[in-house]
Amino acid sequence: MQGTKMNRLTILIVLLSALILSCKSSNDVLPKQKMEKVLWDVARGSEFLNSYVYFKHPEQNKAALNDALLERTLKIHKVTKQQFLNTLEHYRKRPDEFKIVVDSIVSKQKRLIDSDTLSSAAPGSADSLPSPVTQPH
Repeated sequence: MQGTKMNRLTILIVLLSALILSCKSSNDVLPKQKMEKVLWDVARGSEFLNSYVYFKHPEQNKAALNDALLERTLKIHKVTKQQFLNTLEHYRKRPDEFKIVVDSIVSKQKRLIDSDTLSSAAPGSADSLPSPVTQPH
């Protein structure tokens, strides 16, 4: 399951990078930390679509939902689609810088997975049901 989420994140980032090939670039590039936050939320939204929406409603137009999700995520971060695409273009030309951004996102994902794993393995948290009571025979 952990590998699947990491693979989806990687695929999403690669697909977003490929999307920018036909876009014009300008000097309007997001700061590294802001881009990390935007990509993190794009990946989380994509995970929701893939894990829930498409599974429950396979008839939905995936391209339209992906585009709507991206637009909504960008709006939340107060980023235009052009700024986002320009920033992806900037990183496409600088793969060493993009690797730093992606590594940061992957590390965040790992920390969340590890904290979920640790919290579910904590004493008393694995099972919320009371222990069975043994009756004397």
